[in-house]
Amino acid sequence: MKTKKTLLILGFFFIFSVIYLFGGNDNITLEQIVVTPELKKEFPIKSHHDSLSLECIHCHDGQGNNPREFETPGDKGCLSCHKNKEYLANRLVFMDDLHANPHNSIHDGPNLFCDECHNEHKPSINMCAECHEHDIKIWMKETP
Repeated sequence: MKTKKTLLILGFFFIFSVIYLFGGNDNITLEQIVVTPELKKEFPIKSHHDSLSLECIHCHDGQGNNPREFETPGDKGCLSCHKNKEYLANRLVFMDDLHANPHNSIHDGPNLFCDECHNEHKPSINMCAECHEHDIKIWMKETP
């Protein structure tokens, strides 16, 4: 009985060792960036992303470990967490009757690039406000 338990434990150890050694994804990068107060000041992140404890690598995976050389992740990076443009448009479908849904605009539909309005490390802009500056405060909040 003791021999069977020992063999069972050794078997599990062997299986998990093999999985650990050979089953990993070679595409995963383990670049660690120490986020200093100076770096946080230079590259602030939105409070809702900060509350999720997001780190640089969540958006800039595979871009090295120098934040000053990072490129914006583009729509692909944003939509890796925020699902897809249709989903975002449907979240604000109640605004469609007013033709005020920013993710399904009367001008562009759901085809705008995320960074045309949303920025992470600098203030976002509301592209609608470029033409509708006087009436936009009635139907839209500040852009996150």
